[in-house]
Amino acid sequence: MNPLKLAWRNLFRNVRRTLASLFTVALGSGGLLIYQGFNTGIMNQYRENTIHGYYGYGEIYPENYYNIVKEMPWKFWLEDEVRIENELKKIPEIVELFPRVSLYAFLVKGDINLGGKGEGILAERENKFFNQMNFISGNEIKNEDDIILGKGLAESLGAKIGDTVTVLVQTINGQLNGADYVVAGIFHMGKKIIDDTFFRVPLKSAQKLLNTNRVEKISLSTTGVTSWPTIEKKIRSANLGLDPIPFDVLDKSYYQNSVDFLEAQFSFVRMIILIIVALGIFNTIAVSLLERSGEIGALRANGESRSRLFQILFIENLILGCIGGIAGITLAVAFEKTLLSHGIPMPPGPGITRQFLIFLEIQPYHYLHALILPALTAGISSLWPISKIMKKSIPELLRST
Repeated sequence: MNPLKLAWRNLFRNVRRTLASLFTVALGSGGLLIYQGFNTGIMNQYRENTIHGYYGYGEIYPENYYNIVKEMPWKFWLEDEVRIENELKKIPEIVELFPRVSLYAFLVKGDINLGGKGEGILAERENKFFNQMNFISGNEIKNEDDIILGKGLAESLGAKIGDTVTVLVQTINGQLNGADYVVAGIFHMGKKIIDDTFFRVPLKSAQKLLNTNRVEKISLSTTGVTSWPTIEKKIRSANLGLDPIPFDVLDKSYYQNSVDFLEAQFSFVRMIILIIVALGIFNTIAVSLLERSGEIGALRANGESRSRLFQILFIENLILGCIGGIAGITLAVAFEKTLLSHGIPMPPGPGITRQFLIFLEIQPYHYLHALILPALTAGISSLWPISKIMKKSIPELLRST
């Protein structure tokens, strides 16, 4: 009879033994799938917060400008913004452009004078895309004299919605310039370094304060994360004198380091889960093989070869691993749709000051991992006990009956 058919029939000869093995594999497979979906959920939440809270999918800088200290940086800013935007709009993967300028300023309210880092933005464009700024009061910039403040900065200034705040900056000519703004919104991005110092004003107003008509950088909305390599290639081949920088490089300390940490953590936890599955399967298989010693001895005495019996037992455990993997996937999906359907509240992570609600985001390849890895683990963990019992002589096996 075909070894595969024999292995399949053997699974149902002792239901108790089979269920014990299936339970071990199913728990490992389900746990692997849930943890992988949870891990992906955290990373995607971080990514969305980074993209739709501050950087977009990436930013365009003047060539040889990003991450290089300049004595007079405004001299390197983009001068012909309209022409550059028109060239960038020819790239189909780019959805929207967000020109910006940075300004370091003193913010004054009453007797309080604090330093802050701000940006001038085109609010009519940005308000549609940057929806992760988490306004705790007020709303986005709508008027030319509006300003939005980070939560920590607003608290330090004692500023509330409708209050007037004076912004003082040094122009590119070294002169002092200032303007009064009305607090339109207070946001909480969850990054202390931003919440405590960051503010935004309209782009034209910021340019007027700095006495320039240039823009420092252009943030991008694209057709997706996977579009960035294509966009970068097209921008560089167009010889526009621009450096495209993706969001994961721009926010390496918050996003990319967090992703790298979570990936390393998941690899370690996955290894532990698979070791537990392997030990459980090894123990179950070792016991079951001892119980079946007489049966194996009788088969050997009737002419079955060691290699054929080894093949049947190994296939049996591979099938067991696959069925256990399917059962584990079913169990994990049931948990996702019921107990975990409302998300998992998580406390603030390293460098973050706000909580996240994490949903499992199980990807198609996660199911493949949850099926194949436990099946392979079950098969590999069965090799040693099968090999050991195959080495015994027929009389030794028959005496074990």
